[in-house]
Amino acid sequence: MKLSGSHTFNAPRERVWTVLQDVEALRTIIPGVQSLEEVEPNTYKGVAKIGVANIKGEYTGTVRMADINPPQSYRLIGEGRGRPGHVKGEAVIELTEEAPNQTTLHYNGDMQIGGPVASVGQRLIEGATKMLVNQGFKALAKKVEQG
Repeated sequence: MKLSGSHTFNAPRERVWTVLQDVEALRTIIPGVQSLEEVEPNTYKGVAKIGVANIKGEYTGTVRMADINPPQSYRLIGEGRGRPGHVKGEAVIELTEEAPNQTTLHYNGDMQIGGPVASVGQRLIEGATKMLVNQGFKALAKKVEQG
């Protein structure tokens, strides 16, 4: 499943970049994350609770940042497993400065889902994923724009 989109923040690019390097901010933008801790530089292990339709459950997995190009871009790579199935994906995150205090985050990625959760249907999973991503960006905007 392909995922792409953007969100504009009322903050300079360096501020957005700094917040995106914070483990708490990563918790904000990754849907359903209950815990996340750094286990190596730029590598995090965590637990997420995610539900789509009537299939809900807990996943454990890792998230890693690669191809880091401050303050412009990086690649976010993640995978998780749980009773409802497994998920694996990656996305390129790019920050463009639109004005001195306005930065747009663009994301473009791909996600694979398997197991019982995959039986829910592509359209339902896409809708739920977009909703969770948008909620994450709204929460992230609060952190970024607080200064």
